[in-house]
Amino acid sequence: MYSSNLGLAIAIVVALGLAAVLAFIASLFVANLKAGAQAREMAAEARHEAEQKMRESRMQDLRPLVASLRSFEDSEGASGWPIRFDIRVPHEVVPVFGIEAELEELLSKIARYAAKVMSPGATLQVSARVERGQAVVHWRDLDASDASPPLARFLEATQAVGHAGARVCERIASRHGGRIYAAPDAGGALGLTLRLPLPGRAASAGG
Repeated sequence: MYSSNLGLAIAIVVALGLAAVLAFIASLFVANLKAGAQAREMAAEARHEAEQKMRESRMQDLRPLVASLRSFEDSEGASGWPIRFDIRVPHEVVPVFGIEAELEELLSKIARYAAKVMSPGATLQVSARVERGQAVVHWRDLDASDASPPLARFLEATQAVGHAGARVCERIASRHGGRIYAAPDAGGALGLTLRLPLPGRAASAGG
């Protein structure tokens, strides 16, 4: 009788262990199915985003986009807009293949950040050019007394408004195959530089 009960107990333990193993395998199978579905969904979203970008993208000349920053002074009024602009663009086209609205958003966010951190009445120089197979836009505070002024720390901004704007600008630059980073220009104080590949060039925007 005792051996029969022991055998039954062992059988129950073995059955429970087997059931636990089977349940674990089943949970792994379900998890893998979910992960696979999620990966396929993310891949589909990435393809859709890339296709949408291609549909919305067209050849852009950065010169009028940069020059349009002057409208901030005109629309806000001399007393309403705290900084001035020194816009410098070449006679030659500065071409990029991208989404005009996103490039305008990037330029606007940096201009508005500069207006918050630069001294009232200071001048923000914004220049555009073609350099080493890339379209380049550079921002610098012409009145900065510090070698690393607040404008150059835009990408390090910890304030909510600065941080959010910086991340948006980084995403836009990345979506267009480029990058934005702090750098000096023409021996001046540290500023911001945006590099984007020229149409037909490899999407490499290294310094």
